[in-house]
Amino acid sequence: MKDWNEKKLDEELNALVEELPLKDDLEKKINQSINRRIRKIIITTVSATLIFLLLIFAIISPVMNCLYFNPYKLNKEPDKIYTNVMRDYWELSKPYTEIMDMEVTPKGFANYEVQVQVTDGKSEVQLGTPNAGFHVKCGKYTDMIEPNQLYFTHIFGRFEQSYSNKEEIVKQIEELPESAIIYLTVSDSKAKTLSELQGLPVQVDWMQVYQPNAEFQGGLQLSNCTVCMEKEDERELLSEEELKKVYLSNLENLLDHWEIWKDLGLCDGRKAWTDEVGVLEKTYQDAQKLKTLESKNYCVSGKKDNILTYLQNLEEQSIFVEDVSFTSLQTKSN
Repeated sequence: MKDWNEKKLDEELNALVEELPLKDDLEKKINQSINRRIRKIIITTVSATLIFLLLIFAIISPVMNCLYFNPYKLNKEPDKIYTNVMRDYWELSKPYTEIMDMEVTPKGFANYEVQVQVTDGKSEVQLGTPNAGFHVKCGKYTDMIEPNQLYFTHIFGRFEQSYSNKEEIVKQIEELPESAIIYLTVSDSKAKTLSELQGLPVQVDWMQVYQPNAEFQGGLQLSNCTVCMEKEDERELLSEEELKKVYLSNLENLLDHWEIWKDLGLCDGRKAWTDEVGVLEKTYQDAQKLKTLESKNYCVSGKKDNILTYLQNLEEQSIFVEDVSFTSLQTKSN
Protein backbone atom coordinates (compact mmCIF):
# COMPACT_ATOMS: atom_id res chain seq x y z
CA MET A 1 0.00 0.00 0.00
CA LYS A 2 2.99 2.30 0.33
CA ASP A 3 2.94 2.66 -3.44
CA TRP A 4 -0.64 4.04 -3.24
CA ASN A 5 -0.54 7.75 -2.65
CA GLU A 6 -3.32 10.21 -3.07
CA LYS A 7 -2.41 10.93 -6.69
CA LYS A 8 -2.33 7.24 -7.62
CA LEU A 9 -5.70 6.65 -5.96
CA ASP A 10 -7.29 9.51 -7.91
CA GLU A 11 -5.98 8.15 -11.17
CA GLU A 12 -7.39 4.69 -10.52
CA LEU A 13 -10.79 6.10 -9.49
CA ASN A 14 -10.97 8.26 -12.62
CA ALA A 15 -10.13 5.25 -14.77
CA LEU A 16 -12.91 3.22 -13.09
CA VAL A 17 -15.44 6.01 -13.65
CA GLU A 18 -14.52 6.21 -17.32
CA GLU A 19 -15.17 2.47 -17.70
CA LEU A 20 -18.74 2.85 -16.32
CA PRO A 21 -21.49 3.36 -19.01
CA LEU A 22 -23.03 6.75 -19.36
CA LYS A 23 -26.41 7.33 -17.73
CA ASP A 24 -28.28 7.32 -21.08
CA ASP A 25 -26.58 4.10 -22.16
CA LEU A 26 -27.45 2.46 -18.85
CA GLU A 27 -31.12 3.43 -19.13
CA LYS A 28 -31.19 2.21 -22.73
CA LYS A 29 -29.74 -1.14 -21.77
CA ILE A 30 -32.20 -1.47 -18.89
CA ASN A 31 -35.15 -0.67 -21.20
CA GLN A 32 -33.92 -3.15 -23.79
CA SER A 33 -33.66 -5.85 -21.16
CA ILE A 34 -37.16 -5.09 -19.89
CA ASN A 35 -38.59 -5.07 -23.44
CA ARG A 36 -36.97 -8.41 -24.19
CA ARG A 37 -38.56 -9.88 -21.10
CA ILE A 38 -41.97 -8.40 -21.98
CA ARG A 39 -41.78 -9.71 -25.56
CA LYS A 40 -40.81 -13.13 -24.30
CA ILE A 41 -43.74 -13.15 -21.86
CA ILE A 42 -46.18 -11.99 -24.58
CA ILE A 43 -44.92 -14.54 -27.11
CA THR A 44 -45.11 -17.31 -24.52
CA THR A 45 -48.62 -16.27 -23.47
CA VAL A 46 -49.95 -15.93 -27.03
CA SER A 47 -48.37 -19.23 -28.06
CA ALA A 48 -49.86 -20.99 -25.06
CA THR A 49 -53.27 -19.46 -25.79
CA LEU A 50 -53.15 -20.47 -29.46
CA ILE A 51 -52.08 -24.00 -28.57
CA PHE A 52 -54.90 -24.17 -26.01
CA LEU A 53 -57.46 -22.95 -28.58
CA LEU A 54 -56.15 -25.35 -31.20
CA LEU A 55 -56.44 -28.20 -28.73
CA ILE A 56 -60.00 -27.15 -27.94
CA PHE A 57 -60.89 -26.98 -31.64
CA ALA A 58 -59.10 -30.24 -32.41
CA ILE A 59 -60.65 -32.16 -29.52
CA ILE A 60 -63.90 -30.53 -28.41
CA SER A 61 -65.21 -29.56 -31.87
CA PRO A 62 -65.01 -33.13 -33.28
CA VAL A 63 -66.58 -34.48 -30.11
CA MET A 64 -69.50 -32.05 -30.45
CA ASN A 65 -69.81 -32.93 -34.14
CA CYS A 66 -70.23 -36.55 -33.08
CA LEU A 67 -72.79 -35.77 -30.36
CA TYR A 68 -75.24 -34.23 -32.85
CA PHE A 69 -76.20 -35.17 -36.37
CA ASN A 70 -73.68 -33.89 -38.92
CA PRO A 71 -75.38 -32.49 -42.05
CA TYR A 72 -72.00 -31.87 -43.71
CA LYS A 73 -71.01 -35.52 -43.45
CA LEU A 74 -74.52 -36.71 -44.35
CA ASN A 75 -74.58 -34.50 -47.45
CA LYS A 76 -71.48 -35.91 -49.09
CA GLU A 77 -71.64 -37.33 -52.59
CA PRO A 78 -72.79 -39.65 -53.99
CA ASP A 79 -75.66 -40.40 -51.58
CA LYS A 80 -76.38 -36.85 -50.32
CA ILE A 81 -78.52 -38.35 -47.57
CA TYR A 82 -79.21 -34.98 -45.96
CA THR A 83 -80.57 -33.41 -49.15
CA ASN A 84 -82.72 -36.44 -49.96
CA VAL A 85 -84.20 -36.68 -46.46
CA MET A 86 -85.09 -32.97 -46.47
CA ARG A 87 -86.57 -33.36 -49.96
CA ASP A 88 -88.76 -36.23 -48.75
CA TYR A 89 -89.74 -34.35 -45.58
CA TRP A 90 -91.07 -31.32 -47.43
CA GLU A 91 -92.79 -33.45 -50.05
CA LEU A 92 -94.69 -35.28 -47.30
CA SER A 93 -95.44 -32.15 -45.28
CA LYS A 94 -96.15 -29.30 -47.66
CA PRO A 95 -97.56 -29.02 -51.19
CA TYR A 96 -95.32 -27.58 -53.90
CA THR A 97 -92.13 -27.14 -51.85
CA GLU A 98 -89.36 -28.97 -53.72
CA ILE A 99 -85.74 -29.09 -52.56
CA MET A 100 -83.47 -28.87 -55.59
CA ASP A 101 -80.09 -28.96 -53.86
CA MET A 102 -78.37 -28.16 -50.58
CA GLU A 103 -74.81 -27.11 -49.78
CA VAL A 104 -73.54 -27.48 -46.20
CA THR A 105 -70.58 -25.55 -44.78
CA PRO A 106 -69.19 -26.66 -41.39
CA LYS A 107 -68.46 -23.86 -38.91
CA GLY A 108 -67.13 -25.98 -36.06
CA PHE A 109 -68.58 -27.05 -32.71
CA ALA A 110 -71.63 -28.74 -34.32
CA ASN A 111 -72.58 -25.55 -36.19
CA TYR A 112 -73.33 -25.58 -39.91
CA GLU A 113 -74.49 -23.13 -42.55
CA VAL A 114 -76.87 -24.59 -45.11
CA GLN A 115 -77.59 -22.92 -48.44
CA VAL A 116 -80.67 -24.24 -50.22
CA GLN A 117 -81.94 -24.13 -53.74
CA VAL A 118 -85.69 -24.64 -53.50
CA THR A 119 -88.74 -23.97 -55.63
CA ASP A 120 -92.38 -23.55 -54.70
CA GLY A 121 -93.39 -25.67 -57.69
CA LYS A 122 -95.20 -22.77 -59.29
CA SER A 123 -92.20 -20.67 -60.31
CA GLU A 124 -89.60 -20.75 -63.01
CA VAL A 125 -86.68 -22.87 -61.86
CA GLN A 126 -83.31 -21.09 -61.71
CA LEU A 127 -80.62 -23.73 -61.45
CA GLY A 128 -77.44 -23.22 -59.48
CA THR A 129 -78.52 -20.25 -57.35
CA PRO A 130 -79.31 -20.73 -53.63
CA ASN A 131 -82.44 -18.79 -52.71
CA ALA A 132 -82.98 -19.84 -49.11
CA GLY A 133 -81.00 -21.12 -46.15
CA PHE A 134 -80.63 -21.68 -42.44
CA HIS A 135 -78.17 -22.72 -39.74
CA VAL A 136 -77.97 -25.98 -37.82
CA LYS A 137 -76.65 -25.47 -34.31
CA CYS A 138 -76.26 -28.54 -32.11
CA GLY A 139 -79.02 -30.34 -33.98
CA LYS A 140 -81.42 -27.36 -33.92
CA TYR A 141 -82.58 -25.33 -36.91
CA THR A 142 -82.14 -21.56 -36.57
CA ASP A 143 -81.95 -18.39 -38.67
CA MET A 144 -84.32 -19.50 -41.41
CA ILE A 145 -83.88 -17.29 -44.48
CA GLU A 146 -86.65 -17.60 -47.06
CA PRO A 147 -88.48 -15.05 -49.23
CA ASN A 148 -91.97 -14.32 -47.97
CA GLN A 149 -92.06 -17.54 -45.91
CA LEU A 150 -92.80 -19.52 -49.08
CA TYR A 151 -90.79 -22.63 -48.39
CA PHE A 152 -90.06 -23.69 -44.81
CA THR A 153 -93.18 -22.42 -43.05
CA HIS A 154 -95.98 -24.88 -42.36
CA ILE A 155 -99.43 -23.55 -43.21
CA PHE A 156 -102.26 -24.78 -41.01
CA GLY A 157 -105.85 -24.92 -42.20
CA ARG A 158 -105.12 -25.03 -45.93
CA PHE A 159 -107.50 -28.02 -46.17
CA GLU A 160 -110.09 -26.52 -43.83
CA GLN A 161 -111.09 -23.21 -45.40
CA SER A 162 -114.61 -23.20 -43.95
CA TYR A 163 -115.14 -19.59 -45.01
CA SER A 164 -114.33 -20.33 -48.67
CA ASN A 165 -117.18 -19.80 -51.12
CA LYS A 166 -116.99 -21.66 -54.42
CA GLU A 167 -119.43 -19.31 -56.15
CA GLU A 168 -117.36 -16.29 -55.18
CA ILE A 169 -114.13 -17.98 -56.26
CA VAL A 170 -115.67 -18.93 -59.61
CA LYS A 171 -116.89 -15.36 -60.10
CA GLN A 172 -113.39 -13.95 -59.51
CA ILE A 173 -111.77 -16.54 -61.77
CA GLU A 174 -114.17 -15.62 -64.57
CA GLU A 175 -112.78 -12.08 -64.44
CA LEU A 176 -109.23 -13.29 -65.10
CA PRO A 177 -107.67 -13.27 -68.59
CA GLU A 178 -107.88 -16.48 -70.63
CA SER A 179 -104.12 -17.03 -70.21
CA ALA A 180 -104.31 -17.13 -66.40
CA ILE A 181 -102.92 -20.18 -64.56
CA ILE A 182 -104.69 -20.91 -61.26
CA TYR A 183 -103.35 -23.06 -58.42
CA LEU A 184 -105.87 -24.48 -55.94
CA THR A 185 -105.68 -26.62 -52.81
CA VAL A 186 -108.91 -28.57 -52.48
CA SER A 187 -110.51 -30.64 -49.74
CA ASP A 188 -112.94 -32.90 -51.59
CA SER A 189 -116.20 -34.19 -50.15
CA LYS A 190 -115.05 -37.78 -50.74
CA ALA A 191 -111.81 -39.55 -51.48
CA LYS A 192 -110.92 -39.89 -55.14
CA THR A 193 -108.84 -42.72 -56.55
CA LEU A 194 -105.63 -41.97 -58.38
CA SER A 195 -107.24 -42.79 -61.71
CA GLU A 196 -110.10 -40.39 -60.93
CA LEU A 197 -107.62 -37.66 -60.08
CA GLN A 198 -105.69 -38.28 -63.28
CA GLY A 199 -108.93 -38.04 -65.24
CA LEU A 200 -109.73 -34.52 -64.03
CA PRO A 201 -109.60 -31.66 -66.60
CA VAL A 202 -106.80 -30.05 -64.54
CA GLN A 203 -103.33 -31.13 -63.55
CA VAL A 204 -103.06 -32.69 -60.09
CA ASP A 205 -99.74 -31.50 -58.70
CA TRP A 206 -99.78 -33.01 -55.20
CA MET A 207 -102.00 -35.39 -53.26
CA GLN A 208 -102.30 -36.14 -49.58
CA VAL A 209 -102.56 -39.91 -49.38
CA TYR A 210 -105.89 -40.85 -47.81
CA GLN A 211 -105.22 -42.94 -44.70
CA PRO A 212 -108.28 -42.74 -42.43
CA ASN A 213 -106.69 -45.20 -39.97
CA ALA A 214 -103.59 -43.06 -39.43
CA GLU A 215 -103.26 -39.72 -37.61
CA PHE A 216 -100.70 -38.24 -39.99
CA GLN A 217 -101.38 -38.37 -43.71
CA GLY A 218 -98.36 -37.69 -45.89
CA GLY A 219 -98.21 -36.03 -49.28
CA LEU A 220 -96.91 -37.17 -52.64
CA GLN A 221 -95.92 -35.08 -55.65
CA LEU A 222 -97.69 -36.16 -58.84
CA SER A 223 -95.81 -33.66 -60.98
CA ASN A 224 -92.37 -32.38 -60.14
CA CYS A 225 -89.29 -30.52 -61.31
CA THR A 226 -87.65 -33.53 -62.93
CA VAL A 227 -84.36 -31.64 -63.16
CA CYS A 228 -83.82 -32.46 -59.49
CA MET A 229 -85.03 -36.04 -59.68
CA GLU A 230 -83.73 -39.19 -61.29
CA LYS A 231 -85.28 -40.10 -64.62
CA GLU A 232 -87.01 -43.12 -63.07
CA ASP A 233 -88.81 -40.73 -60.71
CA GLU A 234 -90.68 -38.69 -63.33
CA ARG A 235 -93.96 -38.76 -61.47
CA GLU A 236 -96.24 -38.21 -64.44
CA LEU A 237 -94.93 -41.46 -65.95
CA LEU A 238 -95.16 -43.68 -62.87
CA SER A 239 -97.87 -46.28 -62.34
CA GLU A 240 -99.97 -46.41 -59.18
CA GLU A 241 -97.87 -49.23 -57.78
CA GLU A 242 -94.67 -47.29 -58.48
CA LEU A 243 -96.09 -44.18 -56.82
CA LYS A 244 -97.01 -46.23 -53.78
CA LYS A 245 -93.41 -47.46 -53.59
CA VAL A 246 -92.19 -43.85 -53.74
CA TYR A 247 -94.52 -42.91 -50.88
CA LEU A 248 -93.37 -45.85 -48.74
CA SER A 249 -89.74 -45.11 -49.56
CA ASN A 250 -90.15 -41.48 -48.47
CA LEU A 251 -91.69 -42.54 -45.16
CA GLU A 252 -89.00 -45.14 -44.57
CA ASN A 253 -86.24 -42.65 -45.34
CA LEU A 254 -87.59 -40.22 -42.74
CA LEU A 255 -87.88 -42.95 -40.12
CA ASP A 256 -84.30 -44.08 -40.78
CA HIS A 257 -83.00 -40.51 -40.34
CA TRP A 258 -85.46 -39.00 -37.87
CA GLU A 259 -82.76 -36.84 -36.23
CA ILE A 260 -82.49 -34.75 -39.42
CA TRP A 261 -86.10 -33.50 -39.49
CA LYS A 262 -87.45 -34.00 -35.96
CA ASP A 263 -86.65 -30.43 -34.85
CA LEU A 264 -88.77 -29.14 -37.76
CA GLY A 265 -91.85 -30.92 -36.40
CA LEU A 266 -94.45 -33.04 -38.14
CA CYS A 267 -97.41 -31.30 -39.79
CA ASP A 268 -99.87 -32.29 -42.51
CA GLY A 269 -101.67 -28.96 -42.88
CA ARG A 270 -104.35 -29.95 -40.38
CA LYS A 271 -102.43 -30.73 -37.21
CA ALA A 272 -98.94 -30.87 -35.67
CA TRP A 273 -97.63 -33.60 -33.39
CA THR A 274 -95.07 -33.77 -30.59
CA ASP A 275 -94.47 -37.54 -30.87
CA GLU A 276 -93.29 -37.11 -34.43
CA VAL A 277 -91.45 -40.39 -34.92
CA GLY A 278 -94.11 -42.54 -33.26
CA VAL A 279 -96.90 -40.95 -35.32
CA LEU A 280 -94.93 -41.34 -38.57
CA GLU A 281 -94.18 -44.99 -37.76
CA LYS A 282 -97.93 -45.70 -37.53
CA THR A 283 -98.50 -43.94 -40.86
CA TYR A 284 -95.79 -46.11 -42.45
CA GLN A 285 -97.29 -49.31 -41.07
CA ASP A 286 -100.75 -48.33 -42.31
CA ALA A 287 -99.41 -47.30 -45.74
CA GLN A 288 -97.98 -50.79 -46.25
CA LYS A 289 -101.55 -52.13 -46.21
CA LEU A 290 -102.89 -49.75 -48.86
CA LYS A 291 -104.33 -51.47 -51.92
CA THR A 292 -104.94 -48.26 -53.87
CA LEU A 293 -103.89 -44.64 -53.64
CA GLU A 294 -106.73 -42.25 -52.84
CA SER A 295 -106.93 -38.62 -51.77
CA LYS A 296 -109.43 -36.14 -50.35
CA ASN A 297 -106.93 -33.29 -50.02
CA TYR A 298 -104.97 -32.42 -53.14
CA CYS A 299 -103.60 -29.55 -55.23
CA VAL A 300 -104.55 -28.79 -58.83
CA SER A 301 -103.51 -26.26 -61.43
CA GLY A 302 -104.59 -25.29 -64.90
CA LYS A 303 -105.71 -22.55 -67.23
CA LYS A 304 -108.81 -20.53 -66.49
CA ASP A 305 -111.25 -22.57 -68.62
CA ASN A 306 -110.01 -25.92 -67.30
CA ILE A 307 -110.25 -24.74 -63.70
CA LEU A 308 -113.80 -23.46 -64.24
CA THR A 309 -114.81 -26.79 -65.79
CA TYR A 310 -113.32 -28.64 -62.84
CA LEU A 311 -115.04 -26.44 -60.27
CA GLN A 312 -118.46 -26.93 -61.89
CA ASN A 313 -118.40 -30.64 -60.95
CA LEU A 314 -116.63 -30.29 -57.62
CA GLU A 315 -118.42 -31.07 -54.36
CA GLU A 316 -115.88 -29.54 -52.07
CA GLN A 317 -115.45 -29.08 -48.35
CA SER A 318 -113.02 -26.20 -48.83
CA ILE A 319 -110.98 -24.43 -51.51
CA PHE A 320 -107.77 -22.52 -50.91
CA VAL A 321 -106.37 -20.39 -53.73
CA GLU A 322 -102.61 -21.01 -53.65
CA ASP A 323 -101.57 -18.69 -56.46
CA VAL A 324 -102.54 -17.08 -59.76
CA SER A 325 -100.22 -16.39 -62.69
CA PHE A 326 -101.59 -14.24 -65.48
CA THR A 327 -99.71 -16.17 -68.14
CA SER A 328 -97.69 -19.38 -68.40
CA LEU A 329 -94.82 -17.19 -69.66
CA GLN A 330 -94.79 -15.19 -66.44
CA THR A 331 -91.60 -15.62 -64.42
CA LYS A 332 -91.28 -15.23 -60.70
CA SER A 333 -88.36 -14.96 -58.37
CA ASN A 334 -87.56 -18.15 -56.55
